Amino acid sequence: MFVSCINSEVRVEGLETLDYLDNLCQKERFTEQGDAITFESEVDRVYLSSPQCVAVLDHERKRTYVMRKEGLPDVVVWNPWEKKSKAMTDFGDEEYKQMLCVDAAAIEKNITLKPGEEWTGRVELAAVPSSFCSDDLDPHLKFF
Repeated sequence: MFVSCINSEVRVEGLETLDYLDNLCQKERFTEQGDAITFESEVDRVYLSSPQCVAVLDHERKRTYVMRKEGLPDVVVWNPWEKKSKAMTDFGDEEYKQMLCVDAAAIEKNITLKPGEEWTGRVELAAVPSSFCSDDLDPHLKFF
């Protein structure tokens, strides 16, 4: 997901009060304390047992992106920030300012299938009016 500029004007909503594994701290488990996730340094987290909907509010572009997911219990939030982006050969030195990874995943609990079993995971991304906020996220709404 690309946003105009990673700063205090970009926030992720819908993951408040959830437990997460912080990949910058040897996957230590923490609980999100803020009312939204904002970005001032490198972030590499896996939010566990997350809701079906998560919103990324980009106030500069006056856009909100909504990720709806099914079959994928976790959400990854990642931005390498300045130091790590300069060390990545396939990533421009300044690209961290214009990208944010917010993606559905199955990290903590492996999905194991027996022969003949099926599993489906789905992710839907949508841009919605800028007046949208996480209060509008209905966890019981079916999207697919």
